Amino acid sequence: MVTTTISKMETVWNTFQEPRCAAYLPNSYMLLLSALDEGWKVTKAELAPSWDQHGFIYLVTLQRPASQQTQQLILPKNSLVAKLLHEYGATVQPIHSGVHQPVAAGIS
Repeated sequence: MVTTTISKMETVWNTFQEPRCAAYLPNSYMLLLSALDEGWKVTKAELAPSWDQHGFIYLVTLQRPASQQTQQLILPKNSLVAKLLHEYGATVQPIHSGVHQPVAAGIS
C-alpha cells in the first residue's frame, strides 16, 4: 500500500485554487454586481457618514436605461466597493451633513 503525504505548501496551494465563497460579501454588494451585469448604470455615488463600524457608507443610485427605473443601494465603505465603483466610472461625491433624515412635509 502506497501512502502519499501532502506537504503544507501543497495544502496552501490547493486552498488558493478553490473558488471564493461569496458568503462574506454584503448582500447589497452582490445586488450591485447583479444589477451591473444586467445593464444597470451607476448614476450617482455618494459617501455619507453612518453609525456603522466603518463610519461611512456609499449611497449608490442605479438606473436601468431601458425603462428609466431607478434604485438606490446602501453599501459599506470598503476598498472592494470603492474599486468596483471606480471600475464602472462612478465619481463618489461626499455628503457633508452629519445625519440623514427625511424632510417632514409642511415644515420649512
